[in-house]
Amino acid sequence: MKTKHFIYILFIFLFNVLIGCSGNNRHSKLSQISHESFLLSKLLNSERIKIKFGNYNVKVLNQNSKLRISNLYSLHDGKKITRTLAIVKFTETIDSTFIKEHLKILSGQSIGETFKKNQWRIEKKSLYFGEILPQTDFTETYKIMGNINPSKLAIYIYEFNITKDNNSHQYAIISEIYHPEYLTFDNLRKINKNAGKHLEKTNFIQQLLELAENKMKKL
Repeated sequence: MKTKHFIYILFIFLFNVLIGCSGNNRHSKLSQISHESFLLSKLLNSERIKIKFGNYNVKVLNQNSKLRISNLYSLHDGKKITRTLAIVKFTETIDSTFIKEHLKILSGQSIGETFKKNQWRIEKKSLYFGEILPQTDFTETYKIMGNINPSKLAIYIYEFNITKDNNSHQYAIISEIYHPEYLTFDNLRKINKNAGKHLEKTNFIQQLLELAENKMKKL
């Protein structure tokens, strides 16, 4: 009887060990899949935030006919944490073919999601990849990012272009500044294989950087 009892206990122990190893491997695979999907280049920013943090919302902080400042955030225990601060410069001419989408965006809707839901194909034409150095004047930006310490913040500047029925339009030039726990400069280079071609600060890029930094100071 003692021998049978010992064999039974040994069997249960080995079974639990095998199940545990399988669970760990499964968790590892799921983590790897999640990480890989987070870095897919075709994702909208809203989709990437959802994958990384589980939820996504947008709040317009300031807006006029030419410019929109928006807070793309995730919610944690009732607290909003900014994952992307987006400075959007609308194109001078809003074509009638996308005026409905534009009006929804002006009412506070997410830009990428609005065009995607209405069957527009979205293309981001990269203009610049870089980092914004820490500044004491960015207190409010650090605050809405969860009261983080002054940090380097990755920035991505691009043309937001849309296409439908073989008609293409430039909708905006967007500068996105990212929470360091969301996207770093290294992340951007992994997501965008051509990032190395867009590191130069031309006069035009310098103007956009100055605009972004000015808005970060005046939230």
